[in-house]
Amino acid sequence: MKLADLPQAVIDDLCQDDQWRLDIDPGFDAKHEFWMVWRHFIALSNNPSPYSEETEEDLADFLNFEGYDVLLPVERSHHPHIKLVRLIPSIDQQTLTLFLHDSFHESWFRDRRAARYGFLAVADRYQKLGCDFYIANYYHFSYLVGEDYEAAQRIMAERG
Repeated sequence: MKLADLPQAVIDDLCQDDQWRLDIDPGFDAKHEFWMVWRHFIALSNNPSPYSEETEEDLADFLNFEGYDVLLPVERSHHPHIKLVRLIPSIDQQTLTLFLHDSFHESWFRDRRAARYGFLAVADRYQKLGCDFYIANYYHFSYLVGEDYEAAQRIMAERG
């Protein structure tokens, strides 16, 4: 599934500030968590900034984890660096909890001990207008512990 394949009515729905917000902590050296609206991640601004160019590559897109299409609030440039550590679907399949390893910021991943840096995402199922996918409402930096830490170490070892 691709963001570009969604009907405009779905994009418009997801851009409603009062309907689809997410609690986000971008991680590592962030000082505060905050909430954002999804329109910043799925639609180019009608009023582009004179200080930066925003392109389609700056937007989010779907990632598929174990057959689930999930929209996370991360730029597409992160996608090759994001690996699933653990996925927990709710019994009714309406919510996913994901533990993720994102090595995009390579300077943070110089040794295997850094595998403890991960992300926790909670995504709710979106089933409207003929679409069926999951969209994050919570995306936070998280320390991976126990088996999740070990899994992240294996991911790092596979990358070399």
